[in-house]
Parts: sequence; C-alpha cells; structure tokens
Amino acid sequence: MWLVECPSFWDQGLIRPLVVSSGKVVLMCDSCGVVWHTPADIDEFEHVEPCEPDWSIDQHDHVRPGTFRWASAADVTSAGWGELKWRELP
Repeated sequence: MWLVECPSFWDQGLIRPLVVSSGKVVLMCDSCGVVWHTPADIDEFEHVEPCEPDWSIDQHDHVRPGTFRWASAADVTSAGWGELKWRELP
C-alpha cells in the first residue's frame, strides 16, 4: 500500500507506511529513503534522512536494514491513519 508520490522534485518514489522495531508506524519513500513521522509532515516536507551507521529517525527509533517491515492495513489503522486514501501496489 502507498499514500502519495514522493514530493521531492528529484524522485518518483511512493510514500509507504513502515513499522519500525519499536512498533511505531512511520512513512518512508520507497525510492529515496526519506522518512516522515506523520502524514501531515509530508505537505511541509518535514522529513528525516536516515544515514549509516545508525539509520536514526528520532532518539528512540531507526530504520536499520532488517529491523523494519512494510505496514499492513491493520498497522495503518492502529496508527490512526486508516481514514486516509491508501492505494494498492500494482
């Protein structure tokens, strides 16, 4: 599932919901890798660019490879984002 296209002018990725190791749901561009903490942050392009070696997105969470998964519809609903217009992947 995905929400919108990445607003970055240099990218054409899809913004997808992601569950990090703590169980928190965030949004991540599947192409450029930037992370938004909430859907409202996308409009303001309030994002985090996680980088090696810590891949940190805030003081408690990270997106280290192998420690996260793409979110399901149930994850998105439990995060309070179920009412948004989610699209299915082709």
